[in-house]
Amino acid sequence: MAELLPHSGIIREGEHILPLRIYYEDTDAGGVVYHANYLKYMERGRSDMLRLLGLDQEKMLKFREADDIKFVIIRTEVDYVKPARLNDEITVRSRISGLGRASLVMEQEICRSGDILARGVIRVAALGEQGKPVRLPKKIIQKFTKE
Repeated sequence: MAELLPHSGIIREGEHILPLRIYYEDTDAGGVVYHANYLKYMERGRSDMLRLLGLDQEKMLKFREADDIKFVIIRTEVDYVKPARLNDEITVRSRISGLGRASLVMEQEICRSGDILARGVIRVAALGEQGKPVRLPKKIIQKFTKE
């Protein structure tokens, strides 16, 4: 029996693990997942990872704290390896692989029963209230590097 994970997933050894199921709405007429939906699954993985790390993106978007930021994607690379299909149980694995002054890199994999279906490398920038790049705040860097 597969391990039952919470709906927001878990963070284990620096990696966020998010279980998802493929629904009819995710697929084309042949029951194969549409390519853009892999990006949605990766976004869910990143969002839930930040939430589990204690980063409230909704609150930060109000810019009430001096070091509030918003994250924006500035680069995406995706390799599609195998198709996901209707009713598959998949796992989105996300980990931070690099930290810059005003950006971070996340590596993500979408897997089914241990097989990699898609791989992504996502570069995310930190923007301040005026929409310009800003340094990643120390409190956020600490959340990314604790373990």
